[in-house]
Amino acid sequence: MNTNADIQQLSQDWLEAKAAEDASKARRVEIEKAIVSRLGKREEGSKTHNIGTHKVTVTGVINRTLDKGVWESIKDQIPEKLRPVTYVPKLDTTGVKWLQTNDPDIYRLVAKALTIKPGKTNVKVIAINKENR
Repeated sequence: MNTNADIQQLSQDWLEAKAAEDASKARRVEIEKAIVSRLGKREEGSKTHNIGTHKVTVTGVINRTLDKGVWESIKDQIPEKLRPVTYVPKLDTTGVKWLQTNDPDIYRLVAKALTIKPGKTNVKVIAINKENR
């Protein structure tokens, strides 16, 4: 039965579980930093260490992003076969929803290329102070 008290208790349980999850993640990150400080890391790439009964892999990561405006201004100076940029089709979800509502015939055609499945439902709980109501 969905009573207000039942939902309040579930909300409190959610807040406590989320706090425990956050604390656990923070502790894991601390441990990871300690492992890296002792084993070291490569700037980029992985190294595996056999430590007694454990195998520990430390992977250095370098993130690279593309400034599309700058790229467009310089790409013609780079031979096409040496350009380290690819263009990949990306779904415009807003456009798909618009087609579904406004042009069902075109949507049915586009839908043939789509995989559609429900995602995870999100829940957010915030504790409210009596003074903030």
